[in-house]
Amino acid sequence: MIAVYYPLFTSCSDPATPTAGKEPVQVEVDWSGYEKSTPSGMTILFHHQETGKKTQVIDNNVTRLTPRLSPGRHWATAFNLTENEFDNIRFSGFDTAETARAYAAEHPGSKWYDTPAGADGYVASQPEWLAVDTILTNPVEPHSTTLSPEMTVAGTLHPRNIIHTLHLTIHIGNIGNLRAARGAISGLAAGRRLSADRPDDNTVTVTHLIEPDNWTDRPASSPSDTSGFIRTEIRCFGLPSNHSGTPGENRLELQTLLADGKTVKRYDIPVGHLINRPDTPPGCRGDDLDLFLEVSLQAALPPVSGSGGNGSIDVWFDDWDDHIDFNMPI
Repeated sequence: MIAVYYPLFTSCSDPATPTAGKEPVQVEVDWSGYEKSTPSGMTILFHHQETGKKTQVIDNNVTRLTPRLSPGRHWATAFNLTENEFDNIRFSGFDTAETARAYAAEHPGSKWYDTPAGADGYVASQPEWLAVDTILTNPVEPHSTTLSPEMTVAGTLHPRNIIHTLHLTIHIGNIGNLRAARGAISGLAAGRRLSADRPDDNTVTVTHLIEPDNWTDRPASSPSDTSGFIRTEIRCFGLPSNHSGTPGENRLELQTLLADGKTVKRYDIPVGHLINRPDTPPGCRGDDLDLFLEVSLQAALPPVSGSGGNGSIDVWFDDWDDHIDFNMPI
């Protein structure tokens, strides 16, 4: 992807150009806590603390900016890249610092998954990595000096990753009879408030699909060992901020295609009480946003009958049929 950045106000291209009622300041940005990669560009939103007036800056200099801002203090929110450079993330609410929000774009759909009727949410795409930070700048003083090595530093932003990774492991009996798997997990946060630095609450939850080619597997280690597991990872905005850890808040729908290439079994499992978050210090973000979900299917797959069962994931089909439902007890 080729990134093109357009300065949104005069001081981006020529900070020395006078702007009525605004003063030149310097804003530093430190990406060392991002832990993913150095971005090729960034966006910073400034909102005046008293008037709410917004100044939006886009630049490919990711270490510092020299904007001209109105006297007073400003809420400054930085994130990597620009609004239009994300395929699976959308932004809204940029008019105020309090409402600025990033959220998962709607998934174009998969013909095998039917969204539950009346569901207060939607199927979401997996978001790209997104790093964000918000600070309240130092006061911008009127009649500050022109550009110089001693220019006033209004503050330093430290963007860090806000995207969670859910690590899902499913233990399966008679895994040699598994040809492929697909699934969906519901009840995750739709997005995140940028300045508040917290996920949305669960008034709108999202479902993430897990397509067959997203799984890795570990088949039975020996003919006498019939158990194994499949694993996958899902990028998301995490659990809703008011998630209380009850079983029904998140549900895992797992569909397994057996080795005969035609029989499908579907499991509907409440998992809201099984999603674990590691204990991390307050304010710690970055790669510490991992979530873990480990499930054991209480009903094993049928033993392998006939030929073709080797426990590997081999996807070549478009539709599955003849599914059998299993409701797992809580």
